[in-house]
Amino acid sequence: MAPMSDRETRRALTREDLAYLAEQARALDPYVVHRWDHDRLWAAVLAAQMSATTRADREAVAEARGALQILDAIERHFVRHDR
Repeated sequence: MAPMSDRETRRALTREDLAYLAEQARALDPYVVHRWDHDRLWAAVLAAQMSATTRADREAVAEARGALQILDAIERHFVRHDR
């Protein structure tokens, strides 16, 4: 077994942590977040984008997309994935 790098040992968040962060993100308030389900959240946000008719709707969806992009980056870099 190869030694773990410092980056790998720092990954300490769980999927439950991501769910908590998503629940706290105000931009994701319109979307139900019971657990971290990347695909379902993205699908809901993209569906909202397709039906957005006003500038306020489009801005809200843009904020939600940004929040999801940040959560994706956090997941990529800080969530421990058992291999």
